[in-house]
Amino acid sequence: MTEVRPMFYPSPDGVRDVMRRAQARRRRRALVTTGGFAVVAAITGVLIGAAGTGTGADRLTVVPGGPQHGSSGQAPSSTGPSAHARPVSPSTGGHGGTGPVLPGGSSGSTGPGAGGNPLPAPSPSDSPTPYAPTKRHSAKAPINRTVVNYNVACDATYDVQGWCEVYSGPTQATRKHPFALSMELCRPSVVGDGTIQFDDSRQIQLIVYDSSGNQVWAAGQGERYANTTSSVVVKAGTCLRWTSSWDTIEPDGFYAPPGDYSIGMDLDSSDVSPGNTSTPTLTLTD
Repeated sequence: MTEVRPMFYPSPDGVRDVMRRAQARRRRRALVTTGGFAVVAAITGVLIGAAGTGTGADRLTVVPGGPQHGSSGQAPSSTGPSAHARPVSPSTGGHGGTGPVLPGGSSGSTGPGAGGNPLPAPSPSDSPTPYAPTKRHSAKAPINRTVVNYNVACDATYDVQGWCEVYSGPTQATRKHPFALSMELCRPSVVGDGTIQFDDSRQIQLIVYDSSGNQVWAAGQGERYANTTSSVVVKAGTCLRWTSSWDTIEPDGFYAPPGDYSIGMDLDSSDVSPGNTSTPTLTLTD
């Protein structure tokens, strides 16, 4: 017996119904796929957030400062372009804590200090070169002028007019400790009194240069000076001495590194031709 299969003939309404059902299935599949992506993204965000707030070896634990630092101190940030690492040493008091292990320390040590502060902030006057405050600036350097006794270093260096210009400051200084630099204009007894006219109220130029020739400090920086002329009489056998103080901080806010620096000096006057052409050297040490 031969099987007889029914014959179906599509009608326009039937075709449209089939197409509507197919479109509905595609929309459902698209919704399911989009929902799956959203769930995966949400789970990933939760995991990332948990990694940033959880505990582990990669998390910096901020330990409150001890009594000697106060309870309202703010711990320095460990990230960012202006952050600088500070050297720390292990605690010597034998205190056992639960804070993070510091470089050079042993397990269970919370760092130096009785309060267990792992990052004690050094005082500005004792801060090493890389750790000086980034917004710190060299202090103003007003110039003071006094009259002193004749400098015998001028015996062989004065010019034909009888003037002697000489550096009288130190040739060695310690970093992070302010010190005074000075220069003198002397008048030997054998030439008598002399009058010098200055072009401005600053009167002198006393500058410190690094090994690359960059200016790192200048007497009178941070002060205002007028472009007014003035005349001063220098008695025979005496000197005018100009003095200004440098805190060893460079224009970038950091302490000048150890090394040799050259000192440039001049007078804001056309009455004197320098007789001493040597360039003094200043050595900074720790």
